[in-house]
Formats: sequence, C-alpha cells, structure tokens
Amino acid sequence: MKKLFIFSLAISLSIPLYAQETTWPGDKPLRLVVPFPAGGGADIIARTISEELSKNIGQKIIVENRAGAGGSLGTQWALKEKNDGRTLIYVTNGTLCTNPALYPKVGYNVNQDIEPVGRLTDITLVMAVNPKRMPVKSLADFLNKAQKNAKPLTYSSSGNGTTSHLAGVLLGQQTGLTFEHIPYRGGAASMTDMLAGRIDFIIDVAPNVLPHVQAARLLALGTGSKSIKESEITIEPLKNLGLKDYELFAWDGIAVKKGTSHEVVTRLSEAIEKTLSNDRVRQLLIARGAQPVQSTPEEFSRFVQSEQKKWAELVKNSQTSLD
Repeated sequence: MKKLFIFSLAISLSIPLYAQETTWPGDKPLRLVVPFPAGGGADIIARTISEELSKNIGQKIIVENRAGAGGSLGTQWALKEKNDGRTLIYVTNGTLCTNPALYPKVGYNVNQDIEPVGRLTDITLVMAVNPKRMPVKSLADFLNKAQKNAKPLTYSSSGNGTTSHLAGVLLGQQTGLTFEHIPYRGGAASMTDMLAGRIDFIIDVAPNVLPHVQAARLLALGTGSKSIKESEITIEPLKNLGLKDYELFAWDGIAVKKGTSHEVVTRLSEAIEKTLSNDRVRQLLIARGAQPVQSTPEEFSRFVQSEQKKWAELVKNSQTSLD
C-alpha cells in the first residue's frame, strides 16, 4: 500500500510539467510583453518578428505594451504570470543589465527570476544632430564646436540610465568633453525636442533615428558599432572616425519566467531561430538598423552575464542612481 501511494504521488506531481510540455502552446493566444511604449524601437522590433514567430509556434501572439521605469514595470508584471511559456518577455540590455544596476529595488532578480530563451538582434546606435541647430558636416566639426562652445552641448535621452543616456556618458569619457544630459520620459518625447531644434545631439537606437536621417531631418555623424548602409545612406562607426575605443550597441531577446519547462524553452528557442532565418524578417530588421543574432538559451544566458558587468560600469560612471 505504501509503495502504491508513493507511485501515485509521483505521478500526480509530474502531471503539471507533463501537461505544460504536451499542450504548449495551447488553444489561446500567447502574449509577448514589451515593457516599453508603443511606437518605440523595442515595439517596432517586437512587432516585426511577432507574425512570423506566431507561424513557427503555431499560435497567435499578441504584443502587449506595459511601459514604465525603463522597462522594469512591464518586466515585473510579466514575471507575476505563470511559468507555463504562454507569457513571453521582450528583454533588452536595459531590463537585464542597466536597470538592476540603476534601481536599488528593481523588483526582480535577473539570474533567479528570468530564463533567457533566445537573442533577437544587436541594435546599432546612431549619433545625430539637427542641422538647423547644429550646422556641422562631420564628427570632427562637431567635436571642434563642442570644445569651443561656452557651455556644454546638450543631448537628449529617453530617461536616466537608458541606453541613449549612457551612450552620451561614454562619448564624454572618450572625448574628455562635458555634455549636458537632458532626460525625457520616453524616446518619442526626446525625439520631438530633437527635431524641434531644442537639443544639440542625440545617440539613440537606429530604429528611432534612421527614419529621420533618411528624411533629412537629422544628420548622422556616426554609429556606436557597425556601419550602416541603407539606400543612399552610409554611416561609419565612431571608432573609425577618431574615437577608436567607442564601442556600444543595444540588444534584445526573448525570455520567459524561471521554472518554465525545458521542453517549452527548447521549442520556443527553435521557433525564434526559424523566425530569424526568414529572409523577409531579416531584411526588415536590417533596414531598421537591427542585426539578427541567433543563439541557444545557454548562449544567451552566458551573453547576459558578460554584459551585466559592462553596463553596470557605465551606470557607475554616469553617477546616476534612482530610488
């Protein structure tokens, strides 16, 4: 009787995991939680891959924007859901590396609460000026003006501790110049004032900047990592234009809540890899300045751990701390 009880208990304990593995993705739409506002760079990339990813998973995916605190609030919200693989989390260098270093109470532990599944893209940063406010032709012209200007030149960002903020911090370190940081609540507000000629320069992710460069509203001075060649526009890396040690890019990926079954993580990883192999998806991402990057869950986890140190150091150097 005792052996029968133990056997029955073992079977009952295995049912939730077995059910999770055999029924995923189920008969209801999955959610891809994007912890940033609609219309921003993260949202654009998430929606670019969602349709093809949905086909490869075999279930509809609903992109759900839950913005706030640089992506922390939406990430917290997603982690309150079940670890059944039905809530996918759009993650970035900001939510997994910068925010934990920036906010003393970020609301989650990256290594204990989050299971990285697959990388999506490396996202080039673009440094640009509004020609009407800053009539320069090159990075050299810009740096010469910055050195001679009576006051520090201003740059905008989507908020304290964001990639666009830290990119400016790194520029100051590399040039020895002082720049005044003007934080905004989101990339849209930052870009609005940039286009209105109220800010001297910006260094932001390519999906946010490239459309305005292509429309000649902004002039690109360089990129944070790889060169961009799109239509008639070629933008060289800042490291090739005199700032030899300037190397910075944003990145993103998809994760799930820790405890999601290995079977579900594997199947989701395979679906992501297949999505990024699709020529149409690849071309759309590349056109937006986002380079597709494929990885296994294990490779993504190791990458996140290596990036945590780099971004934490930038946060420290920015002397920014938020409660």
